[in-house]
Amino acid sequence: MREINHRRLRYFHEVLVRGTIRGAADELNTAPSVIARQIALLEEELGFALFERQPRGMLPTEGARHLQDYWKACQAQQELLVERLSAETSMEAGSVRIVASEGVVESLLAQVLGPFFNAHPKVSIELDALPMTELLESILEDSAHIAIAYNPPAEAALDFVASAPAPAKLLVREGHPLTQLPQPISLRDITAFPLALMPPMYGLGRLAESLEYAEQVKFKPALRSNSTAACRQFVRSTNGVTFVGTGVAAPFGEFHAGLVELDVDHALCGSAQARLIVRKGRMLPPAAARVLTEIEQGFSMFNRAAP
Repeated sequence: MREINHRRLRYFHEVLVRGTIRGAADELNTAPSVIARQIALLEEELGFALFERQPRGMLPTEGARHLQDYWKACQAQQELLVERLSAETSMEAGSVRIVASEGVVESLLAQVLGPFFNAHPKVSIELDALPMTELLESILEDSAHIAIAYNPPAEAALDFVASAPAPAKLLVREGHPLTQLPQPISLRDITAFPLALMPPMYGLGRLAESLEYAEQVKFKPALRSNSTAACRQFVRSTNGVTFVGTGVAAPFGEFHAGLVELDVDHALCGSAQARLIVRKGRMLPPAAARVLTEIEQGFSMFNRAAP
């Protein structure tokens, strides 16, 4: 195999992402014939086909998947090099993208990112609240450096840097009839009241589906919302209830005024975990590595979980 032309890798990547020669050409502002020629030359260099040409687009081969992994590793190495050359460990430059479950965002800003901004004003941070599926995808595709997720599924390519118990509990208003029952509360008792649920692509929504399957019950949510604030307000304003992850949502205080957390009688609720995640094997640039350490050591949910 001859030396790989890295300019052609860019063409390859765009064809893989866009699915067509035309889509890649539009993205790169060049002619489709140029893209097709470069892909053909790259295949000649590598000695194997990268795509199956089909009427509706380009179907990647197994070899293309391996080449995409190589491309991602090259991009990560280049990102690392640029940041090291420009800033070393001085934190005078750099950008970090964090993706997180929505309930984490306010506490993360207050406990970790706020002080980090004050100490390192030249480092920029992008913080996005995402559903579980998009959150994990962002880490696996290297579009985000760090993730904090509620009860994510195990994945061989993910590295759980830190974990913390985050049992799911039931959130109700003060004086709610369920507060008069002995704890823990049964799932059958919960189904008697209006329920607010996160969609299934979120950690709590996924947990609710697992509970339905395990106990052969059916939740009939009165409200489905991807906003934890909306679910809290639903509970505050009605006789309804919702699930929350203890230690993940914003701490009790102004956010939970007038609300009470109740234990739920199920092992799945008790075993839920919050995870600090990076892609296994990825070398983080200095700014991202520093932020990861700050979260692991300074974020209360992980700090109190440390031995």
